[in-house]
Amino acid sequence: MAESKQDISNTKIVMKKFRAEEIIMREGEPCDAMYKILSGSVIIYMRFGEIDEHIVGIYSKSRCFGELNIFSKQSCIYTAVAYDDVLLMRITKDSIEEFVTNYPRNTIDIMKSMAENFHVMQKNIELLLEDIYEKENNKNKRTQALKNKIMQYSMRGQYLDMM
Repeated sequence: MAESKQDISNTKIVMKKFRAEEIIMREGEPCDAMYKILSGSVIIYMRFGEIDEHIVGIYSKSRCFGELNIFSKQSCIYTAVAYDDVLLMRITKDSIEEFVTNYPRNTIDIMKSMAENFHVMQKNIELLLEDIYEKENNKNKRTQALKNKIMQYSMRGQYLDMM
């Protein structure tokens, strides 16, 4: 990873280069910055490196990610990995105001990114709830089927006792 302040003189905003497959930020670890992609692509993962790893998306030029990290003190909610060689603008809580003032168009990009993230989270919640309800429904069906079998066997047993 290379770091420079090229083309942004007298600023707190830093440019960072990452090579393909380099981890930019890791889920669960502290993170105090957001990034704007200037070139290249970044893959966003949930549960990176685990058996149930999930790709949330592949982001490219002009896309922001990690914005929730500078507006909260939470750890990273996903892992970001360079898909190919990537050049990023790193923005911290200390430099966000300067970033928005000097590059006003980025305010819209950040809001779009946050809206897309909320939409993806909403969809994931809906899918998770559907899965939970389906499993609960299947569990209820299995429970009812088991109860019916028990009733059948107990009725047979009663019938045999009567003879």
